[in-house]
Amino acid sequence: MDQPMWTVPTLADFLGKPVSWVYDNHEKQAIPSFRVEQQLRFWPSEIKHWLDNNCREREAV
Repeated sequence: MDQPMWTVPTLADFLGKPVSWVYDNHEKQAIPSFRVEQQLRFWPSEIKHWLDNNCREREAV
């Protein structure tokens, strides 16, 4: 991957959510993540893919 991994604060800033939301919801929301020792990390490309597939607002019918 050519982009650096995101930390929890970076992801929270990107999503416009508090850091606590990321910790509380990364498993519940199936946010693609992995651990580096005790710390969560995220690939930006996986986050963007997750958003496209799981968090898109439904179009009005």
